Amino acid sequence: MKKNLRNPKGSRDWLPDEVAKQEYVRKSLVSAFEKWGYKPIQTPILINWDTLTISSSKLSDTAFKLIGQQGEVIALRADLTTPIARVTAERLKDDELPFRFYYVGKVFRYQSRKTTNEKELYQIGIELIGSKEGFSDLECLKVLHDSLEKLGLNQYLIVINHASFWQELFKCFGETAQKLYKALNQKDLVLFHDLLEQSKFSKDEKTFWHELIYIRGSKEVINKFKNISNNIKKLKVKKLISYFEDIFKLFDKDVEIDLSLTSDIDYYTGVYFEVITPYIGKSIGSGGRYDELINKFGFDVPAIGFSFCLEDLLLALEKQGKSFPKFKAPKLLSINKTNIKKTFEEIKKIQRKSSAAIKL
Repeated sequence: MKKNLRNPKGSRDWLPDEVAKQEYVRKSLVSAFEKWGYKPIQTPILINWDTLTISSSKLSDTAFKLIGQQGEVIALRADLTTPIARVTAERLKDDELPFRFYYVGKVFRYQSRKTTNEKELYQIGIELIGSKEGFSDLECLKVLHDSLEKLGLNQYLIVINHASFWQELFKCFGETAQKLYKALNQKDLVLFHDLLEQSKFSKDEKTFWHELIYIRGSKEVINKFKNISNNIKKLKVKKLISYFEDIFKLFDKDVEIDLSLTSDIDYYTGVYFEVITPYIGKSIGSGGRYDELINKFGFDVPAIGFSFCLEDLLLALEKQGKSFPKFKAPKLLSINKTNIKKTFEEIKKIQRKSSAAIKL
């Protein structure tokens, strides 16, 4: 049988110039995070299977499941928010809140990246733990915005929605609303409209849903949202409208609401958002509020955060035509075989100014 010595499907090597690009992105983002007082945190790549399943059924469906030597069930981490939630509950209950963490690390998921078949990806992001909805949401969005500006990405859009809006729709419209949500999550507008036409909704309710999925924009769409909501008396969205208005007091560009936006993460309880760019036509980062996740590990504390996919960020910047620093080639020296000590002294002098290598 012929041996397969190539990388497993979904993994890749990074050559020196590619690593230099990675480092540029990493250092740029870390610089932006640290200016806001965020500190680094690291968690293991291997996690207990129960840690993963308690947080999100959707994540566990995509995770790499492993059996240890003693028969224990473990997994490769599928995100970094879950293990940070675990360590917060496990080790930081008595520390002063809030916590501001940033992280850089690999995650592993089946079918994790829609643009390629990569299953091993770098995530880089932040978690703000211990602050309730309000100013902390604005801080998180501002750190996200500042990070993109620091990277020099010219065209991007932060698109937001709120979990409470869908919870209110489920409450008012029942099972049909849940089916409509799933159709939007699958990006299947044909199914969405078919379900809507087959529903027992009134004429006003069908008009509301038809108009709802096209409400996207900045502060100018708030009035439209108010108008269509007023036609559904049982719908309570005044608090949500006020929340969106506060966001647009801070951001007059680069941020929009999209009431049709859904999320693949099932632990969001408040605002959730994604960053899209025309350079690759898909999300390069996402995040949201998860006030109930850490409590699953025994510590009832609110939180919000976001993460970027480093590979997608690089791809977007490359398509933009961004110029990256390259790996600096070391200076080459010939060995003085009659005086080895003198050769290494010369190397040391050069290393004080730059890197050096020996040429045999």
